[in-house]
Amino acid sequence: MFCSTVSPMKHAEVVCKHLGCGSAVSVHSAAHFGEDSTPYLVIGDVCHGSESTIWACGLVTRNMKSTCSHPFHSGVTCSAPFSPGLTGFRLVNGSTACSGRVEIQVLGDWGTVCDSQWDLSDANVLCHQLDCGFAVSVPGGGYFGKGTGSVWRDTFHCKGTEPHLGYCPVTALGASLCSQTMMPV
Repeated sequence: MFCSTVSPMKHAEVVCKHLGCGSAVSVHSAAHFGEDSTPYLVIGDVCHGSESTIWACGLVTRNMKSTCSHPFHSGVTCSAPFSPGLTGFRLVNGSTACSGRVEIQVLGDWGTVCDSQWDLSDANVLCHQLDCGFAVSVPGGGYFGKGTGSVWRDTFHCKGTEPHLGYCPVTALGASLCSQTMMPV
């Protein structure tokens, strides 16, 4: 999710390129995907659409408190899923290769998924992706121990039939303060 007083297609194009998700298909405003209290980006009005990363768009700030008003929460639909080369997924601290804490690698940074919305459908997709069959439970609550690195706010909205988490709709993937009641999965 990004916060902008304008939601031009130029910004969306750069966001999709930055994430390795192809080109922008549409821009959604007024919290189309729901409001979120995770950190967000404020993108200046200087994106031309040709930039390969949002950091090249001039004023880009990462706000640690969500003060972005509801009408200006913006979302983007991109033409392609996350590139597997840019995003990795693994299970750690489990008794087998098919159990453990869910970790996601985003542009080289491994982090833990916060279990605020991680559910059995998301877990089924990850298990299928890792050749682990079907998920039987989603324990949450830090069951597999605390990870190191970032804690990523869960933003996957899988149906459970996708071949890879990269094919699930994603509203935002960003670092978050995972409260003690929403421990890493």
